[in-house]
Amino acid sequence: MKQVLIIVMAALLFGPGDGKKKGRQGNVLYGQEQYEDAINAYREGIDAVQDDGPGAVHSGLINNLGAALYRTGDMEQAGIAFSSAGSMALAPEDLVRASYNAGNAAFQAEQLEQALEHYRRALLNDPSNADAKFNYEFAKRRLKEQQQQDQEQQDQQDENQENQENQDQQDQDGEQDQENQQDQEQQQNSEDPGQQQDQQQNQQQKQEQREDPTQLSEEEAQRILQALENEEEQLLRQVQKMKTRPRRVEKDW
Repeated sequence: MKQVLIIVMAALLFGPGDGKKKGRQGNVLYGQEQYEDAINAYREGIDAVQDDGPGAVHSGLINNLGAALYRTGDMEQAGIAFSSAGSMALAPEDLVRASYNAGNAAFQAEQLEQALEHYRRALLNDPSNADAKFNYEFAKRRLKEQQQQDQEQQDQQDENQENQENQDQQDQDGEQDQENQQDQEQQQNSEDPGQQQDQQQNQQQKQEQREDPTQLSEEEAQRILQALENEEEQLLRQVQKMKTRPRRVEKDW
């Protein structure tokens, strides 16, 4: 990125007037990298021309104030100064300079969309400005990269959140299954001990019946009873026959 901060030419500040005199002092201090002192000098010059309204001197002093602020790292105040210089400019070249510098300050502050707006304004007033073109494309590419990174981070956050929600649901289901199992065990343990004992005895008797070969089943007992009843009927018929046809009694005499 080309960081060209154009200082108002000293020739514009030659002549009578406290504003111009303070501007010349500020330029000397700026050249000596005494930026804080230069800031004070430019502000005094701006106060001196405050009532003059827009013009080259007024716009130039504010632009140079922004340049000194830029060198100190105060991008916010530098951007404000450059924007004010553009509003005070009457000549197209002054507006281009202020807009270009405002774009640089916005870029350094990571305000890429604002930087593009300032560079676009500079190009609208000077389409042949090579530095503005270069910085415009540079900022545009940087903004696209930033947006892609933001989207990737957002996608990663969404994926992490979805995974966490799935894990939470699995944990919740596991806890619910454990609680249900505990409830069933408690219910079994809370049954009537006598009932449990009867159930155990019945099961034991059934088991013994299955294991004891001499134990008659219900069907076998029914068949034996039926057979005995049949034998009683046959015996009864035999007795009846004896009553109707008595045997002859042999006497021993």
